[in-house]
Formats: sequence, C-alpha cells, structure tokens
Amino acid sequence: MGEAVVVYRINPCQDKIKEIKEKLSSLGAKEILEEEIGFGIVSLKTVFVLEDKPDCVGELEKKIEKIDGINSVQVEGTSLI
Repeated sequence: MGEAVVVYRINPCQDKIKEIKEKLSSLGAKEILEEEIGFGIVSLKTVFVLEDKPDCVGELEKKIEKIDGINSVQVEGTSLI
C-alpha cells in the first residue's frame, strides 16, 4: 500500500490553540499552519501523511474530533503520494 496526504481545516477554541497544536503533533501531524479567518479568529490547516488503507481518513478524523477544544474538523483535500 502507498501513502496518502490529508489536509484538514480545524476550527479550535481560540484560547486552546497551543494545547491543540501539541495534541495534533502527537497524532502525527506533519505541518500545522495558522490561518486567520478574520476578527482575530484562527483556524488550523493541518497536514497528515497516512498509510493508504480503507477508512484511515475517517479514523483519524474521529481522533481529532475527540480533542478537547475543537469546534469542527473538515477535510480540505486528499492525495496519494
């Protein structure tokens, strides 16, 4: 099996961004970028490299959603590498 790159847009509670970034890194995030949406609100564009297997994206999304302080998680894109 190959690998897949998955990009998530994560909307965190603004006062917990540092802790959320640490937890995303522990889940294997390769890159975490802060993107200002407006009015001081920041979303996190997060890149993961996963083994290409059935439902790997869904499993990771469930783990991310369980992190305290995350309001929403959205897949922005996937690609095989």
